[in-house]
Amino acid sequence: MFDVLFITTLVLFVVTSVLCIYSLHTDDDRHKNRARLLLIAAIATFVALGAVRFYLTTDDGVVRGAFTIWGYFYLLALALVVLLVYLYFSRWRAQWWSFTTLAVPFITLVLIISTPFLDSARRITVETGHWLLPLHIVIAILGEIFFFLSFIGSVLYLVMEWQLKKKASMRFIFRLPTLESIEKFNRWAIARAFLLLSFGLVSGAFVAYGVFATMFQGSPKEIILYASWTVMLSLFWLRHGGRLDPHRASQLNVLLFVVLMFIFMFANIYITMGFHGFK
Repeated sequence: MFDVLFITTLVLFVVTSVLCIYSLHTDDDRHKNRARLLLIAAIATFVALGAVRFYLTTDDGVVRGAFTIWGYFYLLALALVVLLVYLYFSRWRAQWWSFTTLAVPFITLVLIISTPFLDSARRITVETGHWLLPLHIVIAILGEIFFFLSFIGSVLYLVMEWQLKKKASMRFIFRLPTLESIEKFNRWAIARAFLLLSFGLVSGAFVAYGVFATMFQGSPKEIILYASWTVMLSLFWLRHGGRLDPHRASQLNVLLFVVLMFIFMFANIYITMGFHGFK
């Protein structure tokens, strides 16, 4: 049952990703409506997938299930789904669809990457009884997700700016948010990314001290987290202080996100020879 539901969910997200991107390049609103309906169906099967995995198949629950390698990927995708739902009901509703068209392919990519780990029994090897550990994981992931949202916003800003410079179809331009609203969103997203990751680092330090009697072990995971925090602090300082124009800030945001994601994957696959502390 779980395998069939996973395949169904993955197929729905793949098709939805294609329609979402295509909806930006067509004047036919029927494609956008179909993409929205498929997105609702994909999210519904995604939630059902988690319920089957964590409560019917393994009986781990979401918290304990998150300490498995597949559960980690699921939690990452779930956080992004929750944030997309939140954005729909927030003040960013007018820009919601533009952000969704780039976020849905990322969720799809996460599900694809998780496929080899469907039957993996590997878990986080640290003591899971510390009450702060689940909170640390959730807050740190949310911080990284908001960083990803700022990446999406930066990509949209550069695309919109490029379309305006080459005087592309006005219909296409009107389907995207204005440069001003995109930049406001970017500042909003990076501020929350910095705040959440700050809390994530503090809670993680307390967990490390409670388990290992030291707040910093120098592991690749910790180094990447501190590097991410430094990057977000720099972007927050540059954006909110007006020290860098939005064009340069968006370019820097995109570049730093791509570099950090490459370092994250390289460290987890080739340095630790596992993935994110899972053994």
